[in-house]
Amino acid sequence: MNDINTETLGWDLIGWDSDEQAAHVTGLNRVEILRIRDLLPGRDDDFLETAVYEVPPALYSAMQGAIPHLEFREGLEYQIGGFLLRV
Repeated sequence: MNDINTETLGWDLIGWDSDEQAAHVTGLNRVEILRIRDLLPGRDDDFLETAVYEVPPALYSAMQGAIPHLEFREGLEYQIGGFLLRV
């Protein structure tokens, strides 16, 4: 694993509308990221901290199985990514 201080990281699952506006945002925590990270093909970081990853509709069911409170709204395109929290 990377030597990452996950206490300073945050994650969002963002649903983008056709106008490229963030229409649906769900914050995720470290435990949730650990549950879903292996579902994302092509990732090259342990905590999804260095890039934004597309979440195709084919993954929605598996992601909801890992994190039951996730909601995916019709007509939106979803991405997930990490960011550095203010410290």
